[in-house]
This record gives sequence, structure tokens and C-alpha cells, in this order.
Amino acid sequence: MAKAQFKLLLFLIVMGLFAGVVATGWWLYENILLREQMVEKDLAVMNGKDRPRIDPGARRFDAAVDLIRRGSINDGRDALYKLLQQFPDSATCPEARRIIGEINMDQLFSPSYMAGKKEYIVQPGDSLNLIAQKNQTNVDFILRLNGMMSTTLQPGDRLTVAPIQFNLGISVAKKQVILFRDVNGKDYPFKFFTAKEIQLPPSTKVPGSYEVGVKSAQLEGKIVQSTDLRYHEAEKWIPTSKNGLTFRVPAIGKAVAVPETAPAAPKAEPATAAAPTTPPPPPESGIFLAREDLEELFALLRKGSKVDVAR
Repeated sequence: MAKAQFKLLLFLIVMGLFAGVVATGWWLYENILLREQMVEKDLAVMNGKDRPRIDPGARRFDAAVDLIRRGSINDGRDALYKLLQQFPDSATCPEARRIIGEINMDQLFSPSYMAGKKEYIVQPGDSLNLIAQKNQTNVDFILRLNGMMSTTLQPGDRLTVAPIQFNLGISVAKKQVILFRDVNGKDYPFKFFTAKEIQLPPSTKVPGSYEVGVKSAQLEGKIVQSTDLRYHEAEKWIPTSKNGLTFRVPAIGKAVAVPETAPAAPKAEPATAAAPTTPPPPPESGIFLAREDLEELFALLRKGSKVDVAR
């Protein structure tokens, strides 16, 4: 009798252990393996959908703009510079570059912002050209800094002057022109421009470093001086000194008008052989900019300003 009870007890123990193992296995499957499978399935579904990409620079941009709106102009601009460095692919970068350029230009030409500027008292015999040479600047920059509409000077007049310390960087692939300002021997981006087109002369090496040559303003094929009343109407040209590269406004094509009474062209006889064709002329070379952008660069560059061209 005792032997039978022992066998029954042993059977119950074995069945209890078996049931415990099965229960444990089911719990592991339901709470770990099955959940992992469901998570993997959900991730696969999420990856298969077109989800909007998170822009890590958007929050930085909003914070920088908020600083500017609250009057912390320089802090906001510095935050935008950091944004460009840390998140160059952010969708906010084009607007950040525009805001940086506008702030810098506003400060440069603001009468109340005198950093890097000084006052000059006109002396007997002075001219704008002479004053520009004395102060490492140019006439256009002096006129803009002082809001002058006339080039007439009188001894004792007080002018705001500043040396021109700007250089250019060109990215051919991005069609981008960057105006750099030299501060204590270090260039930092001052304003960004987008070129309408860039056609480099064959002699231009990329990458390569060049210098601005003698700028010119032309009207009806003639050189116009800055003292001429028509100077503001003139087309500005900024050439480099060696390779023939020129910053200019795109030429406007003129369509040829056909008179309404023009006779119909005679029908051409069928050709028996292929007529020789004249290859089209090569496109004009240059870095083509909007007129207002070229006017700004014309005032901020002088002979000897650096021009670095990169692919």
C-alpha cells in the first residue's frame, strides 16, 4: 500500500514539474518572443511608410529667430552660424543664410553701428578717390556708408569711412557666392549670394585663387565714372586680374521682330546631301548675378580682394 502511494506521489510531482515547465515556456513565448516579433513587425510597417524626416536643425533655427525677435541680434546671428556648421543639410539653412546676410548688411551701413568704422574730416584738396586711397576703401563704399547722393565735398565735411576687408568664395557646383569679411586675419561668412549661372573661362583652374582686378561701370559701351550722374544706371563689371573671370549681370536676349507684311519664305528645294552646319558659339563666361547683388558686391570689393574658386 505504501509502495503504491509513493508511486502516485512521484507521478504527481513529475506532472507538476512538467506543467510548470510548460507554463514557464508559454509565459516566455507570450511575453518575450511574441512581443519581440510584434515590435519587429511594427517597425517594418513604419519603415515601409513615407514618414516626414525629422529636421534636427529646425528647433535650433526657431530658437535663434526668437532671440533676434527679442532684440538679442548678435546672439541670434551667432546661433544661426552654429546651425549652418552643425546641421548643413537642414531645410532651414537657406533662410538662416539670408537672415545672417541681412543682419550683417544692416549693421555695416547703420550710422549707429561704428564697429570697424571711423570718422574722417575732409581736408582742402580732398576728393572721394583720394579719401578712398587713404583709407583702403573705394568711392562706392564711402557713398553708401554716408548715404550720399552727390560726390561734391567741402573742407570740414565729416565722413564715415571703413577699410574694405572683404573676399569672395565661389562654389561652382552649388552656384553659391559667399562674401567673407576678414576680421583679425580670419575670414567669416558675411553674406551669401546665389548665382543665376556660372560659366568659367577655360583658363580657370578649380580649385584656384585669384584677385579682383580693376572694376568698371559701363553705359552704352562707354566707361562711366562714379562722379557721373548716370553712374547708377551703368552696368557694373567685376573682373579678376588674370584668368578673365568676370562677375556680371546676365545679358538680356533680344528677339528679332518679324513684320506682319513680311513675305512668306520660299520653299527650300530638297537637299541631296547633308548641308554643313555651323556649331553654336560657346556660352559667354562669367559669374552671373542679380543686379542688386552685383551692386552690393561692387561696393564691397576693391582691387586685390581675394577670389577663391572651388568645385
